[in-house]
Amino acid sequence: MLSMKRESLDRVLAPSLVYTTAVTCGVLAALALQIQLSRAGYDLLALWQNLLSARTMQLRSAGPWWAIAGMAFVIGGVMAAVLSRMPLPWRGFRGLRWLGGATVVFILSDIGQHSAELTHADVGASVLASLGVLALAAVMSLGGAYLTIRR
Repeated sequence: MLSMKRESLDRVLAPSLVYTTAVTCGVLAALALQIQLSRAGYDLLALWQNLLSARTMQLRSAGPWWAIAGMAFVIGGVMAAVLSRMPLPWRGFRGLRWLGGATVVFILSDIGQHSAELTHADVGASVLASLGVLALAAVMSLGGAYLTIRR
């Protein structure tokens, strides 16, 4: 009788895929935080103008930018750590994946519903501020992923 041993199907993800996923998740988390901060009254464009004014810099101006950078750094690092340490396939975590996916969908739908209410007077400057947030989030999430990936 042939003894059939089950081959290990554990596959390690390529580092480029881990970095790309970590940066994407970090940027999406930063965008969600930006929308939540705008809803709470922290408009990044007005804060940027306060930051560059002749008056002394206030924590209210720099705090949301630091929060967005920190969120991107942490989420990018966590995603890179998880993806580089847990080999595929993740059969044992099916229920947890479904629960996590449903939670993310509900949170993003709530954020999207409330972001439709936000209006900006100066669209061009608002787009530039949002692109600045995207660039900051991408760099910070890449840094978080670089520091936590298993080599």
